[in-house]
Amino acid sequence: MTLLSVNYRHTGGFKPHYLNNAAIEETATAVRAQLVSAETDALPLLVLGEIDGLNVNGVSFELWVSLDNPVSDHESGETVCGLCEFDPGAGADAASLLVSPVGDGMTEELVLSTFGHELGHAVFEAPSWIAGSKVGPGLFDDVAEQPLKVYRMTTRDAAHLTGPAETQNPPAAAHETTRAKELRIAEYRANEFMGSLLVPRARLLNAVIEMAPKFDVTVVPGPSLLVGQLPNSLTLKADGFLGDFDLENLQKAIGKRFGVHGRFIRVRMERYGFLQGSRPH
Repeated sequence: MTLLSVNYRHTGGFKPHYLNNAAIEETATAVRAQLVSAETDALPLLVLGEIDGLNVNGVSFELWVSLDNPVSDHESGETVCGLCEFDPGAGADAASLLVSPVGDGMTEELVLSTFGHELGHAVFEAPSWIAGSKVGPGLFDDVAEQPLKVYRMTTRDAAHLTGPAETQNPPAAAHETTRAKELRIAEYRANEFMGSLLVPRARLLNAVIEMAPKFDVTVVPGPSLLVGQLPNSLTLKADGFLGDFDLENLQKAIGKRFGVHGRFIRVRMERYGFLQGSRPH
């Protein structure tokens, strides 16, 4: 079993405090380092399933993981990819992380991605849920009449795991409420955590340098901090006879190496600035 310990900037209520992409990536890197070695590419689902507790910014809680049963939406009753929730009536110091198993509509890659996303919620949302539940009632409140609030984040389908790649922060809708903004940022943050956890920048860079020539994709190295060292960044050029088809095949091959879909790799390449026209985030 595995107990994870991680820290990041937070408010007095243990909510994440202005975490940019670099801080999210740093947090995902710290979590990954406690699960696999630095030379490992694919992060196995079996390893993730062994996580049974977290200590986040000093808030300690159990993590109840389930990967064996279809997960149902509590409102519609429909099967969803997964969810992360805190129910103080079930456990005052425990969050649940539930992911539907491989089956109808759930590929191995989707199960792994969903777990990474929900783990992001457990890392960034659960501490404030648990800490907030321990705040006592007001002087004139009847404790017996205080309802136990259940906190829940649900991944309804694969599209939920596709975050915007064009901006550092997701776009705001017109007349967006504070609650809607918080939810939007939380989902974006969980997606970025998932991406960096499953396909770290450094491991992807090494894989690209090694595999690109096999697919007739040109690697244009970026500047290195030290002479003779691998580049810190790169840009891929798919300007051969088959062009984007070669690049797509490269992404599929790298996806197999990391245990994710080729589209997942393309998004990470965009986020890390590996593709022409993209910029690192």
